[in-house]
Amino acid sequence: MGASTGGLTGWKKVSAMGLVSVLAIAVGVNVLADDDNRGEVVRVVDGDTLIAEVAGQELTIRLLNIDTPETKHPDHPVQCLGPEATAFLTERLPAGTEIELEYDEEREDRYGRTLAGVVESDSLVNAEIAAAGLGVPVLFEPNDRFLREVTEASEDARENARGLFSPTIDCTIPAQVASLTSALDGIPTGVDGDPATPLVAAEELVADVDALALGLEAEGLPGLGHAVMLGSGMDRFLSETRREVRDLGRGAESTRDTLRGEKKAYDEEQERLREEREQREREEREQREREEREQREREERERQGQERPKAKAPAPKSSGSTSQSSGKKSSSARSGAKSGSSGSSSGSSGKKSGGSGNSSGGGSDSGKGGKKSGGSGSGSGGKKSGSGCTPYGPEIPYSDDGGYTGKRYGMPGGKTFRKCS
Repeated sequence: MGASTGGLTGWKKVSAMGLVSVLAIAVGVNVLADDDNRGEVVRVVDGDTLIAEVAGQELTIRLLNIDTPETKHPDHPVQCLGPEATAFLTERLPAGTEIELEYDEEREDRYGRTLAGVVESDSLVNAEIAAAGLGVPVLFEPNDRFLREVTEASEDARENARGLFSPTIDCTIPAQVASLTSALDGIPTGVDGDPATPLVAAEELVADVDALALGLEAEGLPGLGHAVMLGSGMDRFLSETRREVRDLGRGAESTRDTLRGEKKAYDEEQERLREEREQREREEREQREREEREQREREERERQGQERPKAKAPAPKSSGSTSQSSGKKSSSARSGAKSGSSGSSSGSSGKKSGGSGNSSGGGSDSGKGGKKSGGSGSGSGGKKSGSGCTPYGPEIPYSDDGGYTGKRYGMPGGKTFRKCS
């Protein structure tokens, strides 16, 4: 009995010890489970990644079902609002903040990061990022535990034009569409004057719209700064935006074509005006040249008309020479009319006339001329014409071998009497 009692007592002790061990294990498991669901933020890596101390070790936590613009991707440049998303999470979960971690089916991704929903103050931070428009919903199969809540938050951001959906933040897709739409609205048509400037703007707008349309294609989104939009959660947004951009492109092309027509018409009108102006200037120039030519011709006729009377007027001479010349002409005329003396008489008369004429300045030459002329009547007449003497005395018949007959003054024997003044 005692032995029996002692054995029973020993069994009870063993049973009690086993129960304590089981309880201890159960409690330990619960403690470990609680430690795995809690952590403390060490630092933020980017808009959707942080490092936290969990159960005594640092883990890289990748927030589930949310994707924010990249800032450290090896193949992509810094994306639109990437730095802003990082700043948002840093401010929301500063170092030392206690957080709760909620898991889905798969706890790690291929990079060894822990996949979880991060809760702080009973709020899912994953959805807060989406609500701010700094991230978009994304599905990491098979983990979709937080997808619905994140998607609803993203739609709210889009409806209220926050973050990536804001038309006032330059880098966003809505802002780029709005900028091109505003540019199209600002291009005038039907302008007065040269439409060259608005035409250039329209040409540039068409090119910009084409570039945006290409950027909205899947392969163009990273270069556009929006690789984050590649997630399936943005399919509807991208589809609507692409349709809007196509409409914008058609409007830009229509405006460009209209301005091209206006530019062509303007250039043709300017060419017509230029030709008219050149024609007018040419006619005016020809008119001036014609008037100048006519003016020169009139002046030349007037000059010639003034010079013609001067050429007809006799050259002025001294009174003495004029008187002597007049006397010689008169004497020569009388002598020629009454000529009939012989050649020798004429020569003698010429000598006398020359002797007499020395005082008047030309008699000597006339006398010599008388000698050379012999007995020719014409020579005698020429000599008498050059003297200032008048024949006188009785007239006697006279004839020569040439058949000339007449009378002359003088005596038989060839003497001719002259009276010289």
